[in-house]
Amino acid sequence: MMSFSTALRLQLGFLFCLLTASCRQASTALPIAENVLDSGWVMASSQVVGSEVKEVLAHVVERDWYPALVPGTVLGALVEAGVYPDPFIGTRMDSIPAQVFQSPWWFKKSLYIHNLNSEEQVILYLDGINYRADIWLNQQLIADKDSIYGAFRQFALPVSRAIKEGENQLLIKIYPPQVRDFYMGFVDWAPTPADHFMGIFRDIRLKRSGSVFIEDVFVESDFDVCDTSNAELKAQVALRNASDRPEQITLALRIAGQQLKKQIVLEPFAHRIVSFDDRDFPQLQIKNPKLWWPNGLGAPSLYKAAVKLYNKNQELSDSNYLTFGIRKIETYRNSNQGRHYKINGRDILIKAAGWVDDLFLRYLPDKDHAQIQYVHDMGLNALRLEGVWANNQHLYDLCDQYGILVMPGWSCQWEWPDYLGLPLEMKAGDENLPINEGVERYAIKLMPKEKDLLATYFRDQVKWLRNHPSILTWLGGSDAMPPPDLEQRYLDTLAQYAPTTPFLISAGEFTSTISGKSGMKMNGPYQYVPPVYWYEDKKLGGAYGFNSEVGPGPQIPPIKSIEKMIPPAYRWPADNAVWNYHSGRKDFASLSIYLEALQKRYGPSPNLATLAFKAQLLNYEAIRPMFEAHVMNRKQAGGVVQWMLNSPWPEFYWQLYDYYLMPNAAYFGTKKALQPILPLYNYHDRSIYLSNDTRQDLRKHQLLVQVYNLQSQLISRQVIPIDQMKANHVVKLIKVPSGKQEPVVFLHLAVLNEHGQTVADNFYWLSAQMDRLDWNTYSWFYTPSKEFANFRPLSELPPVKLEMAKKFLRNEGAYQVWQITLKNTSDKLSFFNELQLMNESLTDNVLPVLWSDNYLSLLPYEVKMITVRYPEDQNARIQLQSVNGEVKIF
Repeated sequence: MMSFSTALRLQLGFLFCLLTASCRQASTALPIAENVLDSGWVMASSQVVGSEVKEVLAHVVERDWYPALVPGTVLGALVEAGVYPDPFIGTRMDSIPAQVFQSPWWFKKSLYIHNLNSEEQVILYLDGINYRADIWLNQQLIADKDSIYGAFRQFALPVSRAIKEGENQLLIKIYPPQVRDFYMGFVDWAPTPADHFMGIFRDIRLKRSGSVFIEDVFVESDFDVCDTSNAELKAQVALRNASDRPEQITLALRIAGQQLKKQIVLEPFAHRIVSFDDRDFPQLQIKNPKLWWPNGLGAPSLYKAAVKLYNKNQELSDSNYLTFGIRKIETYRNSNQGRHYKINGRDILIKAAGWVDDLFLRYLPDKDHAQIQYVHDMGLNALRLEGVWANNQHLYDLCDQYGILVMPGWSCQWEWPDYLGLPLEMKAGDENLPINEGVERYAIKLMPKEKDLLATYFRDQVKWLRNHPSILTWLGGSDAMPPPDLEQRYLDTLAQYAPTTPFLISAGEFTSTISGKSGMKMNGPYQYVPPVYWYEDKKLGGAYGFNSEVGPGPQIPPIKSIEKMIPPAYRWPADNAVWNYHSGRKDFASLSIYLEALQKRYGPSPNLATLAFKAQLLNYEAIRPMFEAHVMNRKQAGGVVQWMLNSPWPEFYWQLYDYYLMPNAAYFGTKKALQPILPLYNYHDRSIYLSNDTRQDLRKHQLLVQVYNLQSQLISRQVIPIDQMKANHVVKLIKVPSGKQEPVVFLHLAVLNEHGQTVADNFYWLSAQMDRLDWNTYSWFYTPSKEFANFRPLSELPPVKLEMAKKFLRNEGAYQVWQITLKNTSDKLSFFNELQLMNESLTDNVLPVLWSDNYLSLLPYEVKMITVRYPEDQNARIQLQSVNGEVKIF
């Protein structure tokens, strides 16, 4: 591919020819703009419309062209156009023919350009194409597939020589990925679409500027974590002169309320990085800065910066705007070599989950916003992106705004042969190798050209995202680590472009000859394990070290979601091929382990409705102790990444809320476990702990501990004074009094402030029959149980009538907020009440929805007030279901 400077020189010569021939009208005003080309696209298969530009433009048969999704994939657009009925229902995905996508597809768009100026530069930016592309503008070849390739490369193409006043035709010919191409994938999380994600999956942008323009801006900050009263800012602005003459320019930077200027002469065709720092501009010493804090520790404060470029006539030549945060990230390994992080000098437990995009890579900004609100609501403070995904900056902007740290990095899609379309021939018995040993024996060995490609990927992604304060670290690998020469190139890239964000060699447990131990572990589980696992285990996925991907496996959603994805004939019984199709892949293509635990713990389910409800008991009970154990052990456990957060399509695996945005009980188990002040029960030593994961000491509080039996009788009550408890601290308090001869007991914990108000609570159901794991037969993805806790007596609980009142509180933007009062008027405990927000006809859930609490239990005569937030254009009814199966509508 020719260099940018060479391309500009050729472009300039062409412009002089145009000007000499008076083919272009000069104008004194420079139209400075950058537009995202996200609408008006159509697409067609080269099998139908031909392979050459002239025949494609001449092919005007309307039925052969389909509206295209940009960003998105070819298959996604065909689904949107109704060519294929909803492939997310049943096994329809398998009926989509692969041959349709084995040839290139054309993308076409008309561009209308007005007031074109002879002095301006026009640049076409391609942020993400899968996998190769030829690009024509007005039948001129701008670049071809030999230079435009690689899903995570980004391109800036000068098109001034080809663009014209009025209507322009932009044509992009997309070639599908081939075997051993490095593109995105969902590995064992979901089925692989027939098009292998072919398409334009990120923004295409058209920029118009003067002859000198801004290529990039980077703002970094620094401060002493022991004295945060002063911060130093530094800005770097990358400029390019596309003309053949020296250009005198004024560079104006407005940052954190300060206005700064520099006068510069830029040589012909020159590229220069201009720096602003406090040596020349004392204003860049910011007094009492507002720091950017992650969720739960403070406000994620953001600052704005604007860069404007003026030519010698003081006419605007280009501009750029960005937001940034003042924060400092530090990382270290503890005495056991586990990875830990500090934010602004404060140790932080990374409480994360694994993000995944839509299966068709569609840009769904409202859905993304709702999801980040969910993440914030649960108390999570980080996301891991296995693969630097997302269609554009929107997801990262949301994480900046909500204080959600992001761990972007490369996917194991590229690390195992079978995911790159190659055979994986593993010896019998090696299926259960630890990740690092398996990688050593069977993973892809990179060729020199592939290392070059990945180094370019990394550079482009770092430059694209580096201004986001939410970026916690860059991962060089998932199941593997890069070879030393590639790692050094990654490190050099960060030193040059993003020195304030650390690098992490891998999400797995590896030792680099350059950067040392990763401090991470990837030992599972990925399947159901009982609550005691997280406290008892000391060699696999227990709460020590940094668990980079781990979790209790499937989470079956509430019934309406099941009905959307499973056709009626296959809904019951649940253990069938269609249910398995909506599970994971490979070792996770079945719910059998989960369903066995559900039945043995809670008894058989006679129908789908009972199963869907009982599944919430298991979901809640399984996820909560995973997070709580890491909270309790946070001095030894630097972080935990729940595998996963969401799902790319409707399924039963690895989700705190499902594809339709329906939270399951694991959502609320996570939210309960991540309360900043948390009373918790250790299933292994049967003791109660108190965690203060705030930045303030806890003073003059009390912990109330109550134990009830199945007859709702109070068999134990204790009040423990908490006179003073340090911030970021955990204390062990008491053992739980045993309920002798009680098959099941209920444990209620509440932290009360000095006014007697509840500031945090927790509620457990505990079986006299303990879970026992078979530690001798564990596999890489889970440890089986030898014995299960017995909660079948819960089905004998008597029905309890609850009174409900609903009161409108306020509007919040496009949402309405209501207060729900639940009152238990009986002397019986009301256990595990599920609240669902339904439409008026009760045919579906109202989503997205934010409940302050759910799947909640009420003590005898207790009153609880909760809030619910949902779209303002919805009229909703509340469905209440308790563990005894009664359903009430309010």
